[in-house]
Amino acid sequence: MAVTVGFDGVLTYLGTPHPCITIHFLITLGMTVLGLGALEVSTLLPLPLYSCWGGLTPKDFDKWMCKGLALLPQTSEDSHHMVQVCGEKQWQPGSFPGVVLVGIRVVVMLIAGICIDALGRRRSVVAWMGLYFVVAFARTFSPNPESVVFCITLEGASAQASTLALLMLAAEGSTQKECVRSACLVLLGHAVGVAAGAPLITIYVPGEVYQQMARSLPALVFVLFIIALPESARWVTCRGRVHEATVLLKKSHHMAFDPTVQPKLFALHEEHKISLRQHKCAGHALRESLQPLIRVRKLFLVLISFAICGFALGCAASATSIYDPTVFSSYEDRQIAYGVVEFLALLLLGLTVSRFSVKFVLVALMSSLPIALLVTPLLDQVSVGSCAAQLFITCMGHLCVVSALVWMGIGVIRLTPTHSRGAVLGFTFAAATLGHAIAHLSIRQSVPFLDYLDIYGEILVWALVAFIGGLLTLLMPKMPKSLPDTIYHLLNACTGEDKLEEYEEHQNTQL
Repeated sequence: MAVTVGFDGVLTYLGTPHPCITIHFLITLGMTVLGLGALEVSTLLPLPLYSCWGGLTPKDFDKWMCKGLALLPQTSEDSHHMVQVCGEKQWQPGSFPGVVLVGIRVVVMLIAGICIDALGRRRSVVAWMGLYFVVAFARTFSPNPESVVFCITLEGASAQASTLALLMLAAEGSTQKECVRSACLVLLGHAVGVAAGAPLITIYVPGEVYQQMARSLPALVFVLFIIALPESARWVTCRGRVHEATVLLKKSHHMAFDPTVQPKLFALHEEHKISLRQHKCAGHALRESLQPLIRVRKLFLVLISFAICGFALGCAASATSIYDPTVFSSYEDRQIAYGVVEFLALLLLGLTVSRFSVKFVLVALMSSLPIALLVTPLLDQVSVGSCAAQLFITCMGHLCVVSALVWMGIGVIRLTPTHSRGAVLGFTFAAATLGHAIAHLSIRQSVPFLDYLDIYGEILVWALVAFIGGLLTLLMPKMPKSLPDTIYHLLNACTGEDKLEEYEEHQNTQL
C-alpha cells in the first residue's frame, strides 16, 4: 500500500486535495486576461509561446478557397494588425534581428524559471504580469515598427512567464492525483479569453488604439486582484516559514484550525533540509534550486528529458502552423476555432488522463504530432481540397499541440521537487521557444548536405524530431505517488510496507 508523503500528506489529512473555488477563480481570471492579448501575437496555446515571426497576413488569407464560409468579416489590407510587422523578412529567425529576438525570449524564460524558485510563485506573477501590462500598453503608442517588434517580444515572454507561475500556484495547491484537473481548470480561462474575449474586443471596440488598450488594461486590474491571491504554501514550507504556511493554508483551502498541521509542516521542512544536506545543496534558495539539477542524477535526467521534449515539441508545433493549410478568412475566425479546440483539449485532459503516468501519456501525445504533420502532405498528394477536410486537419493539429504542451508543463510539476520546479519549467519552455524559432528556418538552405530535400522532406524531418523527442521521455524516472517536495520523494517513491513504516516512524519522531 502506498503512503501519501510530504505536503500531499498534509492536504490528504485535512481532506482538501485542491485549493478553494476563490483561488481557482482568481487564477482562471488571470489566464483569461492573458487570453485577451492573444489575437495579435500568433500564439501556441495555452501556455503562450508568443512569437514575432511567421505572422499571418491578409495576403495569406486571400489565397484560401473557402472565403464564403467566413464566420466574421475577412481581414483586409486596411486592417493594420501590428503583428504583420513581425512577418517581414528582416525579423525572421535567420536574420540577425531575428536571432536577437529569439535570444531575448529564451533568456527571459530561463530567468523567469529561476525567479519562480528564488522569489516565490506569487511575486513572480506580480512582476511578470506588471511587465506584461507595461509593454502591452506601450505598444498602443509605438512610434515605429522596431518598437512594435520589441514590445511584442517582451509581451510574449512576460505572458509566458506569468502563465507558468499561475499554473504552479494552481497545481502546487493540489495533490498528485488532483493537480492535473486543477491546472486544466484554470487554463480554461485562457481558452475563454482567446475564443470569446479577443474577437468581441475586435468587433465592438472601434479603433486600433482603443482595441489594444482594451486588451492590456485588464492586466493592470488583475495585478490589483493578486493581493487576494496567497503564495504557494508548499513553497513557503520548503523555505522554512512554517507559521506563514499554516496561515496560507487557511486562506487557500478554507480549512479550520488544526493544531497538528504545524508540526507536520515542521517535519516536512526538516526532511527538506536533510535531503539537501545529503547532496550538499543546502543554502540560499537560488543554490537549492540549481545545484540539485547537476548533483542529483535522477533530477538531471528529468531536466534533460524535458528539455529535449520541449525542443522537439516547439519544432513540431511551429511546423504545424507553417505547413497546415490556411482555412480562415480572418484573424478572428482563427481565434474562435483555436479557442474552442483548446477548450476541448483541456476538458479531455482533465477528465480522461488526469490519473495516468506522465511519461506514457506524453509519449502518446508526442507521437500524435508527427501524424498530424504528415496528414497535410498526404492529402495534398491525393488532391483532397475539401474545405471541411482542411479545417479538420488544422484543428486536429492544434489539438495535438495544445494537449502535448499542457501535459508537458504539468509533467514537469509532477516529477520535480518543489525547490527546483521553476528552474526545470523555465529550461523546458526555453528549449520549446528555441525549437519554435528553429522550425522557421529552411533545412534545405541551412544544412548543405540536405539541399536535395523538398517541402515534403522538411515536413518529414520535423515529424521525426517530434517522434524521437517523445521516445526519449521514456528515460524519465517513475512518477512519485505524491507531488515531490524533496529529493527524497523523487528518489524513493514509498510503495512498500517497509518504506511506509519507515516514513511513519520518521513523522512520529518529528512530532
